[in-house]
This record gives sequence, structure tokens and C-alpha cells, in this order.
Amino acid sequence: MTLTKDALLEYLQRHVRTDLRALGDDAPLFSTGVIDSFAMVELLLFLQNHTGAKLGPEDVDLDNFDSIARIMAFAAAREPK
Repeated sequence: MTLTKDALLEYLQRHVRTDLRALGDDAPLFSTGVIDSFAMVELLLFLQNHTGAKLGPEDVDLDNFDSIARIMAFAAAREPK
């Protein structure tokens, strides 16, 4: 499975009250509080479902999830080849 940017934005839109489409792909999400740490577990499950990769505690690094671009890069690196 491949995660698309549209699918990610749609998922995040349901969990935050900010129009993420108005933000750039590199806009900080976690470090500015747009997305909080409580959403991390749900985001990891979403990414597992869309990439087919098993994610573990070693993957929980806010640097991997602090922007749309970083989330997309993280997901692409974990997709089975």
C-alpha cells in the first residue's frame, strides 16, 4: 500500500481543527501544537494500515512526524518494497 498526501491530509483533518491544506508541507505540526502527542498513537496505527509496515517504539520520534513532508518521507521509507 502507498500512502498518498491526500489520504494523510484527510486523516489529519479529522483529528485537528486546523486547515492543514493551507499550511505548507514543511510547516511544523507537533512542535507548534497543531497536532498533540495524544494523536501520535492513532497516527502510527493509520500509517501501519496505509504502509503495511509494522511500527514499533523505535519509530516514535517527533522529528519523523513534525510536518506533512516528514510524515510522507517516513511512510515511504517503511513501505514494503
